Amino acid sequence: MKKYKNKIIIGIVIVLVAAIAGYMYYDEKQKQEIYDSINLTLNEVLIEEGIEYGSDTTTDDLISEVSGEIESQSELDTSIIGTQTLEFVVTKQNVSKTITYDVEIKDTLIPAITLTQENVTITYGDDFDATDYIESVQDPIDGDLTYSEEEIEGGYYTYENDVNTNEAGNYTVTYTAYDQSGNTSTATLEVKVTSHNKVIVINPGHQATGDSSTEAIGPGSSTTKAKVIVINPGHQATGDSSTEAIGPGSSTTKAKVTTGAYCSASGKSESQINLEVGLKLKSELESRGYTVYMTRTSQDVNISNKERAEIANSYNADAFISIHCDGSTSSSTTGAHTICITSSNPYCSQLYSTSSKLASSVINAYCSSTGISNNGVSYRDDLTGLNWSEVPAIYIEMGFLSNSSEGSNLSDSSFQYKCATGIANGIDNYFS
Repeated sequence: MKKYKNKIIIGIVIVLVAAIAGYMYYDEKQKQEIYDSINLTLNEVLIEEGIEYGSDTTTDDLISEVSGEIESQSELDTSIIGTQTLEFVVTKQNVSKTITYDVEIKDTLIPAITLTQENVTITYGDDFDATDYIESVQDPIDGDLTYSEEEIEGGYYTYENDVNTNEAGNYTVTYTAYDQSGNTSTATLEVKVTSHNKVIVINPGHQATGDSSTEAIGPGSSTTKAKVIVINPGHQATGDSSTEAIGPGSSTTKAKVTTGAYCSASGKSESQINLEVGLKLKSELESRGYTVYMTRTSQDVNISNKERAEIANSYNADAFISIHCDGSTSSSTTGAHTICITSSNPYCSQLYSTSSKLASSVINAYCSSTGISNNGVSYRDDLTGLNWSEVPAIYIEMGFLSNSSEGSNLSDSSFQYKCATGIANGIDNYFS
């Protein structure tokens, strides 16, 4: 009888143990399911692009979705550049889960250089101080930047100045600002030194300025007008998505101007590279005796493609050169090419012969100078800057910024001189 009772007790104990174990298993399984259901996600766009240094972005601004209640969270500190780890404790039905995210704080805002004017005329022999034309140099984060000839910490600006007031001609002063995060910006001042005792011979169709005239050798002497080149550095810092007709009388419209491509290898925008090459080309052509006008000399402009063509028309230019760079989804694509209108262009087909000759001359000389592979001439009738032109006009696509090697070269100042020399050689060949 006693043995029987013991068996009953043992059985009861086994049942109780099994029940407790089953309950514990079920409870743990429930907790695990609740734990797995707890989630918190952040805004993917903000995380991918990074948070702007000094912005008023908070941790709450980053939260996109949460399953559960946030018990605690780290506070985002945008005053510190670099990676921050944010920790969140999220609770649901008495189950807590810790979730962490790494967030990058970046300073991407470029300094702003404000000049009192973009063009200045200096009388032969006068003193010239490039700093007289600086209104302010400020960084959105670092504040006012100071001048320094050498690189210093904390942000600064400097300039390149080759103005010689004892020699008549056109000069460019390039101001460059650097903030403490490595962001840079540039601005240019066009300086014209007038010649003394110069006889101005006005050429009809052009404004009467010293650089659009020639110097008479003596009474009754014959003078000839220098060829006029208008250089258009394609794009600008900020695009204008409002539209304009792609040609006179056309119902087809396109955006007035875009920002262009971007070179990830150097961190430079296409519009900046175009401007840098354009300014070097201006100096090179002027040294060869050409009269040169620019459609823009800074990034901070808003000039549509139609307006750029009209600038060339207003000067009755002998050649209108638009400078561009290419981009591709394939990083292996390379090469340069020029673009001009087709012989059946509905707006300015009379310019096909001269424009085609100009395009061929320029691309051949450019590739010979730079070593970039020659992709020839492309013929298109959908480019506003060509269709509104009343003078021989071409685009040159100098190479692919999407290719790290080609993009790095096109961003390099010394290589840009090769680009400018090549284009100038092509213009020489066109007129020869």
